[in-house]
Amino acid sequence: MKWKLLGCSFLLCLSTSAWAQVPDPDSELGEEMQTLVKNYVTEHPEVSIDDAVTRLAVQTEILQPMEDLRQEFSERLTAISIQQGPDQHILVELKGSEPVNSRVLKTASGTTRVVIETGRKHNEEEFYAIVDKHRDLLYGAIPGIVGTMGLPGQDLLVIHITGDEAKTEELKTTLKKLERVLGISLSLRPNMSKSLNMEYINGGAVLQNNNSFCTSGFPVKHTATGRKGITTAAHCPDALIYGNYGYPTKFSTPLTYVDGINDASHDVQWHTVGAHTPLRSVYATSTSDYNKRSIMYMWTGAQVGQELCFRGVRTGWSCGKVVSIGWDPGISCGPGQALPCASTWIRVQGPALACAPGDSGAAVVRGNNGHGIVSKADSNGVLAGECDGITIMPWGAIKELGLTSG
Repeated sequence: MKWKLLGCSFLLCLSTSAWAQVPDPDSELGEEMQTLVKNYVTEHPEVSIDDAVTRLAVQTEILQPMEDLRQEFSERLTAISIQQGPDQHILVELKGSEPVNSRVLKTASGTTRVVIETGRKHNEEEFYAIVDKHRDLLYGAIPGIVGTMGLPGQDLLVIHITGDEAKTEELKTTLKKLERVLGISLSLRPNMSKSLNMEYINGGAVLQNNNSFCTSGFPVKHTATGRKGITTAAHCPDALIYGNYGYPTKFSTPLTYVDGINDASHDVQWHTVGAHTPLRSVYATSTSDYNKRSIMYMWTGAQVGQELCFRGVRTGWSCGKVVSIGWDPGISCGPGQALPCASTWIRVQGPALACAPGDSGAAVVRGNNGHGIVSKADSNGVLAGECDGITIMPWGAIKELGLTSG
């Protein structure tokens, strides 16, 4: 069986965690789990395969509890994330000194500790308000900024720059002056490339306009009119032809552009598909029409530490970890990628992640859950490991077009 690629049989791997809610290994979701487990144990070699399977199963089960925690502590919340050491647990970081007891969540696949830490200086909203207020100052003082990633729990803004380590050393004095003005810590990450739109060359299918390619996203429904359609990235061409992968038969149809938004926090457009009905399914580990992935739930965004996957037209199926839900990809938004972006995007990275031009608009999923669509990426090639990271528009931004999931 394919699970043997991980080093043991499926049943043997699960010998100590057979209670985990694990999909059939020969199913679409089983194929995804195999990819995720392989990635997970590579990144965390101290974790056994059966523990990795359990941890990944639990990750999808704690999404709603994490949303509930976000609402419960909305006024004090600095950050919430999934942490991996010493065990997998939820970390809730709160502003202020008033203590809150930690707790334990019980889900179908086990228990998860909720560690609640207080004493943070700012809540999440206050942190990003500081960053937004001083954005022009940062860009004026630090040359070559290509993105910023907020870590509110650490009161830290990580700034990606094109310059090398020598430039980082040169900017130390400037950084200290900026820290005094902003009142938060700043760190430079050198040798980074600009996040570029991935337009070039059911969700996860081929969208084409002459020699330009994109990837289809999720089915949607316009709440006011009831019209149904399919999404992709707004920077893709307006005139597109949809095509499947030819299994079992080749199918293509022109799309009709309806509306879109391409600004600091949006990169999405939607199209109707004539007499055809978009289905709540995406191409995932498989490109066969017989084995597409049903999407049952749409989340407004994602959680830091969560594993997410997507199928791009150029790079196929790959997965990575959410490292930020307040990612700012620099001056790369809007028409011509000329507008400063907002700190509202999701950043996914990982050693097995693949991305390349043509992947724009792809549906970002995990299991039967949808989370957003691919907008930009830092890519050095089409192979796994040649992608520094992808930028995702969270699904919650779709509401500005008057759309809901189809």
